[in-house]
Amino acid sequence: MAEIATFERMLWGVSVVLKWGLFVLLVFRKNYRTFPLFFTYVLVTVVQSPVLFVSYRTWGFQSVASGNIAWGTQGLVIAARGLAVAEICRRIMGMYRGIWALASRLLLATAGLVLVYSWAVARPHWQAAVLNCDRGLELAIAAVLMMVSLFASHYEIEVEQTVRYLALGLFLYSCLSVVNNTVLEKFSWSYAPAWNLFRTVAFVASLLMWAWALREQQPETVSEPTMLPEETYRALTPELNLRLKALNEQLGRFWHVEAKKH
Repeated sequence: MAEIATFERMLWGVSVVLKWGLFVLLVFRKNYRTFPLFFTYVLVTVVQSPVLFVSYRTWGFQSVASGNIAWGTQGLVIAARGLAVAEICRRIMGMYRGIWALASRLLLATAGLVLVYSWAVARPHWQAAVLNCDRGLELAIAAVLMMVSLFASHYEIEVEQTVRYLALGLFLYSCLSVVNNTVLEKFSWSYAPAWNLFRTVAFVASLLMWAWALREQQPETVSEPTMLPEETYRALTPELNLRLKALNEQLGRFWHVEAKKH
């Protein structure tokens, strides 16, 4: 147990350095303009570290006050993380306005259901609600990113390499968090030291992936796809792209979203 605690403290220090490094990289490369919600998520995690450090030094690791602060700040991290995932999804599908109109509503509905479920099953202990919300949202994030990835692959949508790495880091961390939180709930607080360790390992791996993805300045906007006439699609492009064009137009009419004219 002592070895786990020592290794966890070392990893925690590494994660703090990597978070600050990623924050500086986002500012220095001006990528906060390209990914403002992802930047907000990183900023929240950066602020969380000194807040937790001060609380643990002041009241101790096992105190009620430290626990409340830890779970409270984790709730902010969860919310910021969900917004960052929505931004990644918009970066991939936002160019297709009709499709994004449907996808954005599904994301909002999923987030609302997760919050209601988490609060309902955890009353009156709000810390348990945060844990359930964390697990539920991470599960939703993993499912959403998987569906978006399959959608982009099926319709041959070109995804920027940076966006691909950001999404992969979020996906892997979410998958590990779902398993980790489920085990924590099963074995209660006896698993807490290992829970913290695995969570930190997963986060460090994601930070390395994000830092690599954002090492260069990214374009702020993605060029709109040129939707050719239907006859041209039939003659020159695969049937797959024609189906994508039809789906986008149908959803655009349904949600009353007008696509740009080319």
